[in-house]
Amino acid sequence: MSTETDLGKTEQDRISVPRFNPASGGPTGGRSRKPHSRHEVDHIIARSPAMKNIMAIIARIAPTRSAVLLRGEPGTGKDVIARAIHNLSPNRGGPFIKVCCDYLNNEETLLELFGCDAGYSPSAGRYPGDISLAAGGTLFISEIGHFSLALQKRLLRMIQEQLYRPLGSTETLPSDVRIICASEKNLEGMMVQGEFLPELYYRIHIATVNLPPLRERKEDIPALAAYFFERYNRVNGLRLSITEAALAPLYLCHWPGNVRDLENCLEHAALLAGGDVIRQLPCLAGRCFRQRLNQKISRQEDVPAAREGNDGVFAPAAAWRPVSPVDQGTLSAPAHGIAFVDEDDTRYRLISALEKSGGVKAKAARLLNITPRQLYYALKKLQIEVKKF
Repeated sequence: MSTETDLGKTEQDRISVPRFNPASGGPTGGRSRKPHSRHEVDHIIARSPAMKNIMAIIARIAPTRSAVLLRGEPGTGKDVIARAIHNLSPNRGGPFIKVCCDYLNNEETLLELFGCDAGYSPSAGRYPGDISLAAGGTLFISEIGHFSLALQKRLLRMIQEQLYRPLGSTETLPSDVRIICASEKNLEGMMVQGEFLPELYYRIHIATVNLPPLRERKEDIPALAAYFFERYNRVNGLRLSITEAALAPLYLCHWPGNVRDLENCLEHAALLAGGDVIRQLPCLAGRCFRQRLNQKISRQEDVPAAREGNDGVFAPAAAWRPVSPVDQGTLSAPAHGIAFVDEDDTRYRLISALEKSGGVKAKAARLLNITPRQLYYALKKLQIEVKKF
């Protein structure tokens, strides 16, 4: 039974928070490794058809020992999916070791992966390397596109022969790891340019998972927001929640940074919240700097530097616009120069598009530069009845 909040709204108006009980794995140590946080399929938010398809693919490939390649834009959850595959694999009882290659040079990556004998360097003793530390488990290479050709050859040999040799050693050791690679790079283009080995390309493409961007799985936004606030509240000792109506603008955003971008947006809203219930996002009050940053990424335009504003975070931004990589100028501005800076601004843009399209949703979506599915959810959240205009 719902109860009235102190602001006169019912608890049903809030986004419900799903239960999430991560169980810690064993420590792995080392600079390239993170604490093992258990992610099972049931804990990955997959309400959208796109993510349900990903879960079905994972269920097929996880029980095998085949190498896996995860592809997707930044912030699409490649780390989470890699851990889920590990936890559903025959190697789930072993360690999960993540190798971060982004900021390591070639020699550092070689040492981190393959380790070295005591005589390799006068200043260092024997170092086991990630392949040894991941024995019986999973080795997750976060960006294989950064590997040099020499590194690729070593990795290819290890995958094919299940053997490797530490640096400075004459001894060949067996490798008992399952390889999961991830990449945001155009590996096909790199292969054409001679920067990626064709043999390794074909080898790691045996099992490929293409993760969808957030703009193609917007049905997951409410559950993602709920999980964010559950985690944010737990860390900060707060009781923040957000209403369903407040989430409506999120369905129209392009999200260049995907789930990570959504989390940044929600954290910004949490910092500016005036109470325990967020009923309107800062972007509708002209305070969303994330919108400017997303436009800069999507359109590669210069934006003015951030200035301290009266709210202590950022100076007021322009009225909210759906963030999209294409121009939004297909709709005219509000009559008489009125700037809608709350929920009415979003409602006005949606209704204007429907009027211009004669009530045809597909045409209205094109005017707004969003998909029909995104338009449907925005109309549903704002309770806008569609009729022939």
